[in-house]
Amino acid sequence: MTPPLEGAQGLQGKRATGSILHWGGTGIALSLLMAGCATAPPTVAPALTTRQKLAVILQLEHQRVIVPPEGAVVPLPGLMPGTPLPRTPSLFEFLEDPVARVRRRSAIALGRVGLSDAVEPLSASLADSNPAVRQMAAFSLGLIGEPEVADVLMTALSDPDPLVRGRAAEALSRLGVREAAPAVGQMVSEVASIAAQVDPDDMTYPQPPPVEAFRLGVIALTRLEAYQSLSTALLDTNNLSIVRWWPVAWAFQQLADPRAAGALTELIGGSGSYRISFAARGLGRLGDPTMAELLVPLLDPRRYDSQVIVSAVRALADLGARENIPTLMRLLQEPDLDFAILIEVLKALGRVGGAESTDLFLDLLSHPRSAIRVEALRGLANFDSQTFVLMLSGFDGDPHWSVRAALADILGSMNSDLAMARLEAMLDDPDRRVLPFVLRGLDASRATEVALQYLASDDVVMGRVAAQQLGVHTSAEGALALKRAYEMSQGGERAVLRRAIVEAIVTYGGSVSAELMHEALKDSDWSVRTRAAQVLDAEEVTKPYEGRIRPLPAPGFEEALTLAVPTVSPQVYLETDAGTIQIELLVLDAPLSSSRFAELAGNGYFHGVPFHDVVANGLVRGGDPRGDGFGGTGVTLRDELSERPILRGTVGLTLQGEEPETAEGQFFIALTPQPELDGHYTVIGRVVDGMAVVDGLTQWDVIRRTRVWDGVSMTGLE
Repeated sequence: MTPPLEGAQGLQGKRATGSILHWGGTGIALSLLMAGCATAPPTVAPALTTRQKLAVILQLEHQRVIVPPEGAVVPLPGLMPGTPLPRTPSLFEFLEDPVARVRRRSAIALGRVGLSDAVEPLSASLADSNPAVRQMAAFSLGLIGEPEVADVLMTALSDPDPLVRGRAAEALSRLGVREAAPAVGQMVSEVASIAAQVDPDDMTYPQPPPVEAFRLGVIALTRLEAYQSLSTALLDTNNLSIVRWWPVAWAFQQLADPRAAGALTELIGGSGSYRISFAARGLGRLGDPTMAELLVPLLDPRRYDSQVIVSAVRALADLGARENIPTLMRLLQEPDLDFAILIEVLKALGRVGGAESTDLFLDLLSHPRSAIRVEALRGLANFDSQTFVLMLSGFDGDPHWSVRAALADILGSMNSDLAMARLEAMLDDPDRRVLPFVLRGLDASRATEVALQYLASDDVVMGRVAAQQLGVHTSAEGALALKRAYEMSQGGERAVLRRAIVEAIVTYGGSVSAELMHEALKDSDWSVRTRAAQVLDAEEVTKPYEGRIRPLPAPGFEEALTLAVPTVSPQVYLETDAGTIQIELLVLDAPLSSSRFAELAGNGYFHGVPFHDVVANGLVRGGDPRGDGFGGTGVTLRDELSERPILRGTVGLTLQGEEPETAEGQFFIALTPQPELDGHYTVIGRVVDGMAVVDGLTQWDVIRRTRVWDGVSMTGLE
């Protein structure tokens, strides 16, 4: 096989020769003409500057192609008339550029494009002279996910640069190469003494290279479920951790191996928050009831913050012992109890049960806050279904749609005649946000009937849920109905519906399904195209369809120039019910996504939009005008995955149904580190001021106003 670069150079050489022959045939006439002119246009296309190269890379990345269309040229502005335009190079050529910054940017573009054709060139880039290029090559090989690169990544674990070793470990874990665990463990062991000097709750990013390598290696071993290699690298002869930094506690929490009990016990000691929180949850996941005596002292609001207490409450619920109910009930008596703790205690009581909980939940059904009423309903249904059913007979509904939606969700899980009758009545709910939950809860025969009715709804979300139900509960009319709905749903703002239709019609098979799948390969939305290609390629060996869905539209060259080399980092200000949050956008890591977020903020899109989901020690989600987590702009963005970890204060884009390439207008802010999400979501920014405001947000707090500072002026609608 001819290496891509050689092939590209050959084409370039032929083009140059052709130009010489052409101009040679008219040389005398040109000489005479030039003699009478002051200046003649150049006969050779100008070379691209570094900035222009970066702009072209951005365009190719968002077209999701490696090689540009035949004959493509770069429309350089300001050239003398008659000057030939330079041809558009491929990403492979940029990967061999003399400028390391260009090579690095091409490497991440190849990873985001995601084609297996890039595996060989990226593997070769693991030997690049610049460590930043080698790091990005390893990261991108992990994004592409081809198992054949395991050997070269194993070799990269011996790279002289610690960050390259860390990125190689990360990529191997994404590939699920469990045989790599001992080598990754050895790498972690080699830098553990340096990581041991880091403060347990330190959120600095980036850390020094050896410390970053340590973090990446620990996360990799966790993904590989390699407890033995992790413990060998981190535990001393007394089975205690030699490193107290929070990633270690997170790792042992995730693995939930009984052998880590001693290390987790030691890690909950001392001061701090994140390390203790992760270790506490880890003790609960061990399932040993005796761990309660270690967890109960962590429930003291005078000594510990809400993050620690929330984790301890969850851990006690994980243990499932009813003898812990009085302790949880006493916590509810604390004056000025943080709302996040209150909600978590109610969830825990709903899991553990007990007569005391029944009385409490019955009382809370009339609480003024809807989130508490939701937990009261769920708690009763979880452990006292008989009381729940009796309560329903006198329950006339709830003034807040979210409580009624929760009730529909609960009734759907019960699958009884009484539940189905109640759901049937809820089809007439005046708030459209309740209907998706009702439809999902109906039994098979009724769900199909109602789904056929709502498939053509003007409400895109309702149509999406109807399509999903027709995929779960097939109908004789389903395939044709889905095809008609697909044809009627063309347009950017209904892409989420078309993707759901593509997902659903797979279950039907036959000519109607095949016809729609091939039509979806040309859909205007990238997420729809990719899903159709995945379905069709699943039946093929060579994956021919992943190439047919490309290229996609990309930003114009002038816009790409601005995005590729920004001069400032824009700041977005969210003025909320709890205060103002200042977000610095990461325009280099996610140029188009961050630009879109700034555009929405500047246009007032988020005005009046609530934070619809707040999970303590997890994520705060907002950006959905519907307020139910299903809404958005209707126009999906291509993922711009990067090396950025999701730490406290990280701002990222939410995905629809956690499916890649489906981000719209929704976003999240991380309250604590979320290593399990690293590399799966587009990170667009970080909170630089107002994190205490984020901590204080509760469900249904509203964004009242947004402003954007672009380095020159402040913009934003009133």
